[in-house]
Amino acid sequence: MRHIYEAILISLNSLKENKLRTFLTLLGIMIGVTTIIFIHSVLKGTEKYFVDNLSSLGLNTLYISKFSWYGNNNWPNERKRKALTIENADFIRQNSDMVEYVTPLMNVWVRSIKYKSNEVKFVNIKGSTEDYEYTSDSTPEQGRFFNSNEVERNSNVAVLGNEVSKALFAEEDPLGKIINVRGRKFMVIGVEAKKGEVFGSNIDKEIVIPIGCLSKYFSWNKWYGVDIMVKAKDPTKVNQTIEDIASLLRISRGLKPDEENDFSINEINQIIDFLKKVTALMRLLILAIGSLSLLVGGIGIMNILRVSVTQRTREIGTRKAIGATSRIIMFQFTIESVILCLFGGVFGIVAGFAIAKIISSFTPLPSTVSISSILIGVGYSALVGLIFGFYPAKKAAKLNPIDALRYE
Repeated sequence: MRHIYEAILISLNSLKENKLRTFLTLLGIMIGVTTIIFIHSVLKGTEKYFVDNLSSLGLNTLYISKFSWYGNNNWPNERKRKALTIENADFIRQNSDMVEYVTPLMNVWVRSIKYKSNEVKFVNIKGSTEDYEYTSDSTPEQGRFFNSNEVERNSNVAVLGNEVSKALFAEEDPLGKIINVRGRKFMVIGVEAKKGEVFGSNIDKEIVIPIGCLSKYFSWNKWYGVDIMVKAKDPTKVNQTIEDIASLLRISRGLKPDEENDFSINEINQIIDFLKKVTALMRLLILAIGSLSLLVGGIGIMNILRVSVTQRTREIGTRKAIGATSRIIMFQFTIESVILCLFGGVFGIVAGFAIAKIISSFTPLPSTVSISSILIGVGYSALVGLIFGFYPAKKAAKLNPIDALRYE
């Protein structure tokens, strides 16, 4: 045990005495680890950011549309489909025992919404029913959502997104105020809680009105039709709910048994699974790139240690002459290589996280510090030290003490 302790001290002293050589040697390792940590932490943070945002939309909410969300190789045929209708949504609501809420949804964009001299430009107007509050998790932070009577009467009431409310009213209470939406007057009855962005789309920059008002006052895309949002009663039976909805929609839309579905049932988990696959592939790619940097750094360490062995031949001979075994000598140079790499790894981890935090401060890309990132950095560094320190250490261990003492 004493010999091991002495070998570690000798390794540390050798590194300390050759500061410039030590720094240049660990620089390659540091760059490789920094690359891995930086990209890994940004990818991890970005994945978590999107998963959290998508999860907030409701994992047991299904989105029925004319088009598929992604992986769509059948777009030319999908665009020929008949538009979904409010009647299709009503049919599901009346006949399915597996759904809790069903809401048709229309969207239009308006150039501006005004309140007195305040104005918000390019706002998404959503038309839906009273159950939209639950299918989209839009329970107001202030006020209330519109009710079934207001939907039936096409009342001019509106629930504002958080950003729209702040832009129009600042610190003023928005409830009961009248806003101007493309020449139409709407009374504000509620304000949604802040939701943030999903894939660059600002959910807080919207207002929700009864669906009859939207179809009555605004031009909407009748070719596209409506979307239908469905919230399953049991989150553990989403697949059965999808089958039930598909069967009812086929009946509602008069499809024959040999005809394909002319609608798509999308769910948030599809996007989350796709996102995780993409980020996993990207992480593997970055690990490969970082590994190449570490390989170059490892070769540099091996060459430096070979030179070090040559320069310290008399020292090795002296140590062997006074009792150091070949195993101790080999351990000394191996540990010197591992310590070098670990120092490079630690500096690389710190630099990687620092760069990731700086990038996340000035860009929309979030980053996160994870145990897996730290383990990857330390593990790679130690592994490189062991692999590339082995040959020089073995060379040092094989030196004949008599020949080593005679070395000039």
